[in-house]
Amino acid sequence: MVMKSTKFSPAQMLFQEIVIGSLIYATVLGFLNDYTSIVYAKSFSTIFFASIVLEFLTYLAFQLKGRIIKWLKDYEGFAYRVVMFLCIWFVMFASKFAFIWALDLVFGSYININGFFGILIVVICVTVIHRLAYKVFTLLGQPEK
Repeated sequence: MVMKSTKFSPAQMLFQEIVIGSLIYATVLGFLNDYTSIVYAKSFSTIFFASIVLEFLTYLAFQLKGRIIKWLKDYEGFAYRVVMFLCIWFVMFASKFAFIWALDLVFGSYININGFFGILIVVICVTVIHRLAYKVFTLLGQPEK
């Protein structure tokens, strides 16, 4: 199916972000469940629903990061850059604990990601794959030469 090139609305981009991000999380969690001791899940259904929760939490963390940058970007000076860095670092660091807490709250013993470094490995894998997927998406939208 060939589609006419159009600009995407913010709602379409949000939908694409959530769907693709959730599928990437499901893939990463599935592989880590099958081949490592980092992730333990009782079923694929648990992995799939956990991936939706994790993608939603990741989206919220990046929204908060964006608001911090927007709030502090107009200030100049070394001190504001340090404050911005520390605030963003704290949000990204603390979010991993929120991820673990949310998974435990929602799924209990049905899924387990072993500790802070386990969730960090999951998030790093998902982030790298997501960035690569977005790069391919962008390249596919450029006109042929």
